[in-house]
Amino acid sequence: MRFLSLGALKALVVILAGALAAASCGRGSGSETPGEHAAPAAAGPPGRPPDVAAAAAGPPGLSPDGAADVRALPAKGVEVLDEELVDQDGRPVRLRELAKDRVLVVNFIFTTCTTICSPMTAIFGRLQAQLGDALDRDVRLVSISLDPAMDTPERLNVYAEKFGRRNGWSFLTGRRERVNRVLDALGGGAPIKERHAPITLIGREAEGRWTRVEGIAPPGRLADEVRAFLPPRGASARSVGGG
Repeated sequence: MRFLSLGALKALVVILAGALAAASCGRGSGSETPGEHAAPAAAGPPGRPPDVAAAAAGPPGLSPDGAADVRALPAKGVEVLDEELVDQDGRPVRLRELAKDRVLVVNFIFTTCTTICSPMTAIFGRLQAQLGDALDRDVRLVSISLDPAMDTPERLNVYAEKFGRRNGWSFLTGRRERVNRVLDALGGGAPIKERHAPITLIGREAEGRWTRVEGIAPPGRLADEVRAFLPPRGASARSVGGG
């Protein structure tokens, strides 16, 4: 009987180990992290960033018209503080100045959000068209960051461009303590930003009259709520466009 040399034994062990590893990879161990080998997400329409395309569909559970679980209620105790924040262009901005003689429409977002922020921002993007000439002249849209440490003006500017921001729509950030004071006064603060509720605040600061829209309301519904704060069409040229 012939015995293998030590070198031959080592070589055989290496070959057997390689064969076993290959067989294991082919079968799969069954312990992969869920989603680890998931197929990539479908691409959106040409010319639209993937996150914007996904936002158009809304989060899971949202009805086709985007009106699932939406309700509008009078909001009491809302205060627009005279705090200096910073907009997407790095300019100092006071929310009270943005609200002067205009209807203010505010939502609360952050750029690393993976749930409701993109749908809500996309809705503001579509709301711009429904507001028409009233945007900036009679109505101001404002998106305030819930994560000012991460959301620098530069980051907000890139985010805003994805959703077609026009004049009359401001994205605000700033020093955390200032932003938090503004958020709390508006009723939009969230101790855990990932769990913040979908809220849109609409009102006139000078009148102290506000509506709090809870849920992801479609742009047409928000436009209707804005109209309630504007003069009737026949009474003034300042009106929200139809659609």
